[in-house]
Amino acid sequence: MNISELAARLQLSPSTVSRVLSGSAAKYRISPTTANRVREAAGRYGVAPDPLGASLRRGKLGMAGFLAPDITNPFFSALARSIELELRQHGITVQLCDSAENPMTELELLEQMRSRRLDGLILAPVGRASPALTQAIQSAGLPLLLIDRILPGLDVPTVSLDNAAAGRLAASHLIATGHRRIACLRGDHESHTDRERFHGVERTLFDADLPLRAEWIQGSGYSREAGLEGARKLFLARSRPDAVIALSGQGTLGLLEAAQEAGLRIPDDLSLVAFDEQPWSAFVAPPLTTVVQPVDAMAKLAARTLLLLMEGRAAEPDQGVFPARLHHRSSVMPRPAPASCGTTDVYGNSDGAPGI
Repeated sequence: MNISELAARLQLSPSTVSRVLSGSAAKYRISPTTANRVREAAGRYGVAPDPLGASLRRGKLGMAGFLAPDITNPFFSALARSIELELRQHGITVQLCDSAENPMTELELLEQMRSRRLDGLILAPVGRASPALTQAIQSAGLPLLLIDRILPGLDVPTVSLDNAAAGRLAASHLIATGHRRIACLRGDHESHTDRERFHGVERTLFDADLPLRAEWIQGSGYSREAGLEGARKLFLARSRPDAVIALSGQGTLGLLEAAQEAGLRIPDDLSLVAFDEQPWSAFVAPPLTTVVQPVDAMAKLAARTLLLLMEGRAAEPDQGVFPARLHHRSSVMPRPAPASCGTTDVYGNSDGAPGI
């Protein structure tokens, strides 16, 4: 039985029944006797108000969206879970979509989520800026913020890691432990996040007057497959590095596979610092030294900022930049300082740096 059928049975208007069941009897001066009749009959026949219909009449669904680039990546699944838990406490459910690291899919899903009249949206972009994506975000017509892979130049609130500082943190640790031939396994070069992390690594090596061979810079995407392909090239270098920084979690998986293929032992042959703490980081052999992002803190700030936006309150752009921390484990082995080290610039000009 629905509200209209119950109203007919009680010989009342559907609006009267709906107002009683939504708790608005006093507001509309419905007599206590009538209200009690409606509630008693509704309980007997199992009739309840339609929350979706009420939400639509208020112009609110009580639903927000989270668009992630790869929900199979443990970092984004953890981020999604923390965002969902935080918003749920405020009566907001979360619709999750996965763009599969595809910019075209991202645009399509963004349009679909916009058309569903969501109350707000948290977007973790694929990371590639484009006029089409900028236009889609600016014309979304709903409260929106960016998290993790931000897109510079957009006047929207953002929550992210201080990626340049995180790159410096990883490189500084390897330098402090005696490493001089440090390589970098990158993610998507078109991503602001990857560029900032790489810039932090590159600048730290430059300041320490350490070589950075072109062949020690590999990787072209955030997937395990991209990490595997890049690491294979890295291990074929004329002068193999003694340490590598993997700038993405999924790329680290590919690197570990390539190291096994090449018969390289970590950390005996190659020290490794990986970005992002993974569920398995402490349990592989050896346990991985990782650059850790504060996932829960980032998710909570994103959720709370979105709630402010949904209430029509202002939130400052670029307000949430978090520092990374380094989790020391045994994938980094201290190296003795070499007697000398040849130098090679990023363009591959060498004066004869020794190989392993």
